[in-house]
Order: sequence, then structure tokens, then C-alpha cells
Amino acid sequence: MMLKTLVVEPPSGRRRPLFIDDAQYSTAVIRQGAPIPWTDTAALTAHFGQVRGLLDPDAQWIDIRRVFEAHCEARPELIEAMGARSRCGYPLRTVLGDPRILTAVLESLSTVAATSARPLVLHVPSPACWLAWAHQLAGSPLDDVDADRADSASMYIAEWLGQLGALPLALVLFDARQARFSSPEHLESYTALANVAAHFDWSLALWQSDGITGQPGSPSVGVIAPEFWTSGDTVPDTDVLVTTIPDTGTPETVLDQLATLR
Repeated sequence: MMLKTLVVEPPSGRRRPLFIDDAQYSTAVIRQGAPIPWTDTAALTAHFGQVRGLLDPDAQWIDIRRVFEAHCEARPELIEAMGARSRCGYPLRTVLGDPRILTAVLESLSTVAATSARPLVLHVPSPACWLAWAHQLAGSPLDDVDADRADSASMYIAEWLGQLGALPLALVLFDARQARFSSPEHLESYTALANVAAHFDWSLALWQSDGITGQPGSPSVGVIAPEFWTSGDTVPDTDVLVTTIPDTGTPETVLDQLATLR
């Protein structure tokens, strides 16, 4: 489902689509501290059914870094394979090329989308951050990720995303907020990602410390600060709203604040 379609008619009935990074809050409130079952399709589907019932987001938020971490934790042999060679990019290419993870992701996410009657937001590390994460996990951390390395990583990521064409993606949101590299990232420089997005009619955006930047002509995306859910804060005047509900939010306050966004 295109982001522009959601803006015209948010499935929740809100005035504007609201995308919620619920991992912290749902772990604390719904799961009572137990981890989200990213590797178990049935349990994950039930979890997101509860998220839909409690928060009614306009798209289900899928944290791809957490998905990959859960699969790697369950399969130490995959981490070993990621570290088999020392050249830059090998760990990322290895984990993205793993057929078992791809099959599991397609099965679980298509089921979540179908049963919750909501499209998906893929929250993924930016190319530079995903490259650094893979090397760190493989035991060969990088001192820096320059523009060339990030561009190479974007090609591996584009190839992986190209296999997710059957999923109803409202937005692919690359997160660069934790980047501490010499070369700042720019969405327009990642041609391979733009090409795969154009092929499937997806929307891309890059989340940095100063906000979220989308592609030219795309709906504007604003960030509601986590403080909104605990003590109140301003709401940006944008086409789409993105927010993270912290685990410190109390259910009563969160529900009251949700009601103000109707």
C-alpha cells in the first residue's frame, strides 16, 4: 500500500496516519518484560494482534534489526559464517543472503499484515549502520564507514529488499540516528535503494537526529517525541506521524494521548 494512499484514508480513522515504534512499550505492557517472539510466526502474529487492539497503529512497525538479532541469536553458526572472511561487507552480505531468514521473514510478516489488516513499516538500519552492525556481530568491528562502503552496503540491502515485493509496505524507514561515521548519509545518494522502491512503488525515508527526510514528492513525515507519551509535547504539522512509545509510559496516559491524535 502506498504511503500516499494511507494519507488519504488512514485505516484507523485518524486524521493522519500514525506509525508507532511500540517495541519498548509492548514488551513492558503487553509481554510483561518477555521479548517479542520475532522467530515464531504464530506467537508474533498474536503479539501484533494485541498491538493492533491496544494502540491501533495505521501500519504495523517491524524492527528489522531486532528480527535479524533474534535469528542470529538462535543460530550461532550463522554468526560464525559471517566472520569467516575479513573483507568489508562480507558479514552483511552473508546474513542478508541467508535463505532461512528470508523465508521466515516473508512468512511471518505476510501473516502479520494479513491478520491485522494493516500494511507494514519496515524500520531498518541505514546502510552505514547495518554494515557496522554486521561487522560488530561478526567480531570484526569497523573503525569507520565512508560513503563508498555505505553505498556498497546499500546494494546488498537493495537486493534483499527486492525479495520482499509481496509484502504490503507503507514505508521503508532507514534509521541513521546512531551513526557515528565520517560521512553523513543522504537518501538520494542510494540509487540502488531508490530503484527497488520505484519498482514496487514503495516510499523510502531516512531518520536522522534532526528528523525524517523522505523522497521528493512523498508525504511529509514528522516525529512525535517520546515525552509526548509521558508528560505531553507538541505534535508536528506533517502528513504522517512517527513516534516511539517508551517503556515508561503508563497505559492510562498512553491511551489518553492516543485519543488526542484522533
